[in-house]
Amino acid sequence: MKKDILLVALLVGTMLANAQPPAQNGQGNAPMEGAAIERSSLQLDINTMSQEQALKINSYISSQRGNRGFCATLGTALLGTASSITITEIMKLTQIRKNHKEEWNKMIKNECQYTESLAYIDNLTDFYSDGSKYGSLDPADLRFNGFTLNARNGGADVLRFYCHVDTDTTGLNEIFNHSKFRLVLDSLYFYPYRCHLPNMSANQMFPEKGKDYGRSTRFSFEERDNLMVSINFSISSSWYNEAIILAKDVELGTFSVQIPIDERSLTDSVYVYKAGTRGVKPLAINGDCFIVPRSYMPLPGGVAHWGTGEYNIKVTLTEQCNISKQMEKEWHRDYHRMKRMKKDKPVQRYFVDLYSQNGNTILRQVLETTSSTALGAAGLSTRGTTSGNMGNAAGGNAGGTGNAGASGAAGVPGGAGTPAGGGKP
Repeated sequence: MKKDILLVALLVGTMLANAQPPAQNGQGNAPMEGAAIERSSLQLDINTMSQEQALKINSYISSQRGNRGFCATLGTALLGTASSITITEIMKLTQIRKNHKEEWNKMIKNECQYTESLAYIDNLTDFYSDGSKYGSLDPADLRFNGFTLNARNGGADVLRFYCHVDTDTTGLNEIFNHSKFRLVLDSLYFYPYRCHLPNMSANQMFPEKGKDYGRSTRFSFEERDNLMVSINFSISSSWYNEAIILAKDVELGTFSVQIPIDERSLTDSVYVYKAGTRGVKPLAINGDCFIVPRSYMPLPGGVAHWGTGEYNIKVTLTEQCNISKQMEKEWHRDYHRMKRMKKDKPVQRYFVDLYSQNGNTILRQVLETTSSTALGAAGLSTRGTTSGNMGNAAGGNAGGTGNAGASGAAGVPGGAGTPAGGGKP
């Protein structure tokens, strides 16, 4: 077991080291043959309450405690002629063209959507910082305070998202009177020219860098429109009530936010949203969630006591768009461009999904290399492919279509800080 862990750590260290930009060698910045590079990553951080925020909530709860009977148990409630020959040939050509249009529509639909996710994650810091003597749904000592989400493509930031628990007067009333909480979006940065669209790998196309295919291999507002970014979170939990009845993997609530990205709304090629900016309409996070129930755990002497609330999270990030009217008009020409791209002899690629968790920070990385020697030597499962839907593949624990799911290395890179600069390619 120790040998396996050392091999995995050695491999990840080697791959991440190789992922750094190579020294100039007279041939540009192309990576060395067989070097592993970061294809994409999704990092989730669980935010925690400041002492000031926690005291504010506890003070409110103390002032209202006599007006509410806390629920000690939650139970299971929460669950022929020359002419005819010509006509025949025209009909055949029409059918062929129809088939081509249907195939093109299918490929366009594939490359106009990209989805990445982190599956249910456990062993997070508990929802509350202390136990309770008041019951399963006592909201005192709330520790959880929203999420920070960072997505990258090829090592560059694509999205940075930060939200917190609503603790204004309305939010506190919701927590105390309905045992629910809501989330408020603080800031969001999105780089459309770095995003994962068009998702060409969904159509088994791996274009060579620098080669002109007559169509953009990166996102272009001239060819695409109605760009939309969607982020979804769901929270679930398991707990025991006072009757020692187990509620297992109960979904407590979901949150979602959809952000339309318009080229006119970009600042230096970056979409920027900051709550409270004058003249900017607030972006709402839809949905709500029950506060996490505490498990019943009596103390010696039969003293009633409830725990600190264990929970799991799932997050999904989706990028999607449509094609422009001009691209729709030129569909047949684009169809032949796509077919030529598919005919290019692809380089054999190997992918490995790495998961790591350091406290409240969870990271999923998809690493890509043209050599499986190092991966195989370490005993890691890989996905060797010249096709495959990498756009929606999230192998292993992420529940996608890939078949790799190697455990990640210990330790997680630090956050990317405030993003700046998103130049158009």
